[in-house]
Amino acid sequence: MTCSPACWARYGDLLAAQYANPQRMTFHQLIVDTYAVQHPDGDDPRAIQSVGIHLMTLCLFLERGTDPALGTLLHRRMLDRPVFHQLQPPSSRGRLTTLEVPLDGDPDMARVVAYAWAEDVWTAWAAHHQTVRDWVEKSGLSAQE
Repeated sequence: MTCSPACWARYGDLLAAQYANPQRMTFHQLIVDTYAVQHPDGDDPRAIQSVGIHLMTLCLFLERGTDPALGTLLHRRMLDRPVFHQLQPPSSRGRLTTLEVPLDGDPDMARVVAYAWAEDVWTAWAAHHQTVRDWVEKSGLSAQE
């Protein structure tokens, strides 16, 4: 992932806050997917697949109401399908960042802010939404996986 050292450090702090609180772990995958597509890197097959998978789960979470707690299962089921191609990252990948998500305090507030961040980043990728939706359809995954 391409990011500044300060951004990477903040992401690490955010992950630590997630792992330290079971309530926050219910939306942990949302944090991981949002960060990954806000910081895409490279044109090798693994990087292309990574962006595709993270965008697919954001689509499922944000547009289809899938529970982010199912994220790891979804990722495993997406690995070999569909065939991904590289998507040109948007010039702006959203206004919000990891800095908005509180590291402590009310987990429900952190969830609300995490969803706002995810929506902001997902919106930045709007030019590719139909491609991602097509990948979701081809994968055979449903909203209630």
